[in-house]
Amino acid sequence: MARPVPLLVLVLLAGCARSEDASVVAANSELQAVEQVRTPEQDDEALALGDWRETLQDENNALEFGPAGAPPLFSLRCDARRSVYVQHHGSAQAGDLPMMLVTVGSETRRLAVTGVAGPPPMLRASLSPSDTLINILGTTTTPITVRIGDTEPLVLPPAPIVGAFLTRCESGPQTPQANRSVDANASTEANAAAPAPPARR
Repeated sequence: MARPVPLLVLVLLAGCARSEDASVVAANSELQAVEQVRTPEQDDEALALGDWRETLQDENNALEFGPAGAPPLFSLRCDARRSVYVQHHGSAQAGDLPMMLVTVGSETRRLAVTGVAGPPPMLRASLSPSDTLINILGTTTTPITVRIGDTEPLVLPPAPIVGAFLTRCESGPQTPQANRSVDANASTEANAAAPAPPARR
């Protein structure tokens, strides 16, 4: 009469083992599900090396990003109509042009581009003055990720200079930065060369 007891114990132990195996399988399935729903934004690479710097492009104010002493990787440019050009430098595409994907935090925008001959060549998208992406780019404190087709994403650091530049673009056409000092010097020289007014008696 004592034999059924060990048999019952063995049955219970086998059931526990099967339960533990099922738990492991379920946990692995959950991990796989988490990996499957990861978005590209979560796998972005490190920030691109370089700095933001103001410059001129075809006599228009622009803000470029790239390593010092090297061609820019990316730039923002003011347009005479207060639009903003978003430009990915060094992108030469044949055939149909891909879309430019700009991601800032949870916001991702798909922008149509046109090809611009170099050197270096670039792909350019245009944002109207009322486009909310301009404000997002100018106020973000998170990286700006730019993708062109299947190429490696360009991850740009946020910076206060971006917001200041876009604010000036919004205010309309301005005297190019490179010409301001020239105009000031010309006025100073003209004043110095002008004859002094005759003394009053």
